[in-house]
Amino acid sequence: MTGMGAPSYNRAPSRALLRLLAANAPLARLLRPRTASGIEIEIQFRGGSEIHLCCGLTCILKCRRKGGNSIRVETGRKHACRPGANGLFRPGSRCVSNGGAYVGDVWSVGDPAFARAVETFLDEVTVGERQAKEGLIQARWSRVTAPWTVFDKEAQLAYPSKPARERRLSEAFRPSVEAARSQVHALGLRRNWARLSAAKTRLKVDALAVDPEGNLVLLEVKDASGSASEVYYAPFQLLQNVWEWQRALPAVRRSLQELLDARMELVLTPSGVAQVTGGIRAAVGFGADHRSEEVKFRHSEVLNAANAHLPPGVPPIETWALANGQPTRLE
Repeated sequence: MTGMGAPSYNRAPSRALLRLLAANAPLARLLRPRTASGIEIEIQFRGGSEIHLCCGLTCILKCRRKGGNSIRVETGRKHACRPGANGLFRPGSRCVSNGGAYVGDVWSVGDPAFARAVETFLDEVTVGERQAKEGLIQARWSRVTAPWTVFDKEAQLAYPSKPARERRLSEAFRPSVEAARSQVHALGLRRNWARLSAAKTRLKVDALAVDPEGNLVLLEVKDASGSASEVYYAPFQLLQNVWEWQRALPAVRRSLQELLDARMELVLTPSGVAQVTGGIRAAVGFGADHRSEEVKFRHSEVLNAANAHLPPGVPPIETWALANGQPTRLE
């Protein structure tokens, strides 16, 4: 889908940012392997000039190139209150935004104190117990290289305007997603399940990956011991993503490949992974499979309903879990 109102996915870092991240360049230390609360900190890119350092789905530090030799750093108020944050968010130059929810500062990338301040800040960062549990599952799926290789998180297509987004989603969802919603809603009413959430107009995918055949994999990561309804309704959530991304893929395929190429250049993604030349593949990924038999049954019922309403040519949604750290297909 191309043309007016078409979606975009422009997350690949600019060449200027790539130069700053190259070996021995001013920002190269941002790429050094490190952990927070025992979970690997991952590097994600946003909008060409922004780097996010994430622990699972928790962003702990944003770095944005401001042109020239300046870079803006930003973190949440909770992380900015730690003693080690004072070096990076200097009391004399720090600023707050969004009603005090975020704290930022601007540095010269050539300032020798910048790298040390980043190291000190990241060495002291921790995340809460709930975020750590979810983050660990996310991080484990990020490390696998089979059956696919993850190259981005919190994936969300951009549209020229809110009306354009709503129009495109409405077109994508009629009639298949609406029919599946009616079927799943009826199942829930008959069997006294939790209410299916209302239709969304902004969709996110936990992770994007590419498999050896070049298919774009939409991965929804769930904690099987968490909210039961989130677990068994996950296939329907993915069905919505599949329809949106299947229609958008022709418009965003090139930008997805540019992001993947940049990550391989920086050795953030293993070299030699397949190019994004195929279609759409979708999967739910659990950590350990702690689902009760009833939740497994409900998940299977929703999965069957979702698979009956997929776009032509898209294979059935898959269900996977990590058994002893290794991906194992369940359905």
